[in-house]
Amino acid sequence: MSMINVALIAYIAASIAYIVKEVWWSHTIRFYASGILGAAFILNGIIVIGRWIQSGHAPFANLYESLVFYALCISFVYLVLEAIYKFRVVGALASVMALLVLAYASMQDETIRPLMPALQSNWLTVHVITYFIGYAAFGISFITSIVFLVVRPFTKQIANNPETADASAGTPRTFDKLGYQIVAFGFPFLTLGMITGAVWAKKAWGDYWSWDPKETWSLITWLVYLAYLHLPLVLPRMNLKKAKIPIIQSVCLLIAFGVVAFTYLGLSYLPSASESEHIYGAK
Repeated sequence: MSMINVALIAYIAASIAYIVKEVWWSHTIRFYASGILGAAFILNGIIVIGRWIQSGHAPFANLYESLVFYALCISFVYLVLEAIYKFRVVGALASVMALLVLAYASMQDETIRPLMPALQSNWLTVHVITYFIGYAAFGISFITSIVFLVVRPFTKQIANNPETADASAGTPRTFDKLGYQIVAFGFPFLTLGMITGAVWAKKAWGDYWSWDPKETWSLITWLVYLAYLHLPLVLPRMNLKKAKIPIIQSVCLLIAFGVVAFTYLGLSYLPSASESEHIYGAK
């Protein structure tokens, strides 16, 4: 059995453990669920490290490698956020997201190809790692928005239940606010990814910015999340009912992550982007 299949099984087991935890509210199962996801993260990491050793360069050069790394980032960022905010409700969906990304990776071409000269830079490693940590955080915020919109009565019960509040962290337990905090966590990484990408572009191609389709949509993604972060300042001034504000914010998160998905994967289907060196394709 290949390592990627073992990791997929671990992600499935983590998803099941988190679901069982939500059904029985067992403290023991909570630790098991986190531990199983941690094991899946380690297995996923072994795949990345093995690919790095095998290829001789940072494994971010094609769609297969980027998807494997993105699955790793999703599990890593979720475990970090779980440790910070003490929440585990979205653990099952986070595990499923990592599972689906890794499963999609397993369907891609795994052939190792040499890096083009422009990609043979340490800036590639810094740029991709920071970007994908941001993307992973946005994926988890996307999950929290789904939970809020679909299971709103359940989220209200959690918010009003002192047993589920983390007073020491001062963290509000409603998922709309949690989604906002996760975006605030990921946005600096996205910003750093853009900055390192610009520096890398200057060294590789002589210009900080060339309005390549991927660069343009990366800027659009950054602006979308910047606008989202300003919603708490804008929406209260629009004479909206207070109950509608978190709904609007959650819907905006759904749209924003759609922009992320298009920037990451959808651009490869545009003829205008076919020659871009930034596009992850099955080439």
